[in-house]
Amino acid sequence: MRVTKPAWRVPITANHNCEAISWHLKKTRGVTLLELAVVLAVIMVISGAVFIGISGNTNDYRTLHNAAVALQADMRYAQRRAVMEGRRFNVHFEPSLNRYSIVTWQPSREIHRIIYFQDGITLRLTSFDGDSIGFLPRGTGVAGTIVLSNGRYWQKLTTTVSGGRVYIYPITTTPIS
Repeated sequence: MRVTKPAWRVPITANHNCEAISWHLKKTRGVTLLELAVVLAVIMVISGAVFIGISGNTNDYRTLHNAAVALQADMRYAQRRAVMEGRRFNVHFEPSLNRYSIVTWQPSREIHRIIYFQDGITLRLTSFDGDSIGFLPRGTGVAGTIVLSNGRYWQKLTTTVSGGRVYIYPITTTPIS
């Protein structure tokens, strides 16, 4: 009687049938626990590096956006006060001091609030007369454009004359002129 070796121990040659070869390949496929641990460690190191790089950018982005939203809210506050009290309210900008204030001009000049921008955020006035944007008693405003920057990102706010609306444009990484 002739004893044959099991198929998984037979060396693979051209003379063997395909079933033995495919069974042999299926048997050797697999991942060891060590290989899996190495791959997971590499993925964790790469994701940690990416997270650290992204988190700094999102903080800059969030800080600038929060400053723009706060400025928009203060401009809308000045507009509401102008309508409620029936007198002109201005948002007066002082780029050299990196601040703005909400001021009434009629019957006398009164400062309602002075707001400073957070460190690192700069203010630039681009297209309006003087250094303030005014809101009239009927709610309309003086048109103007304000640009906020933190060195990496820029955000533009505009007011319209007819409706006195204040728009915030999306943040951009290219300088706004």
